Amino acid sequence: MAFTENRELASRAGKLGTRKGVGNRVTNEVRKSFQLLVEKNLERLQNDLDELEPKDRIRFILEMAKFILPTLQAVSVDDLRENEAQGFNVLTINLTTNGNDADN
Repeated sequence: MAFTENRELASRAGKLGTRKGVGNRVTNEVRKSFQLLVEKNLERLQNDLDELEPKDRIRFILEMAKFILPTLQAVSVDDLRENEAQGFNVLTINLTTNGNDADN
């Protein structure tokens, strides 16, 4: 009986400590500090960026985008079929370069 009670208490404590949608305090502090560091050095960063070769400049921008933009998850055809089987409707959009898809 004591084991079950301890397990339930531990479970409740874990749920209170890590709630969905609530950011980690340390992670938030590190992000704010990094943001402040970047903001204080924007002019210098821009000068350094201007001095790079075009290919290196693009590489740098793409690397930094990983920290700013959300990472998209790849979706396979099997994932789409599984979603359809679970009752989700899958919408496929075909994009063309000339504005119409008569050729396809």
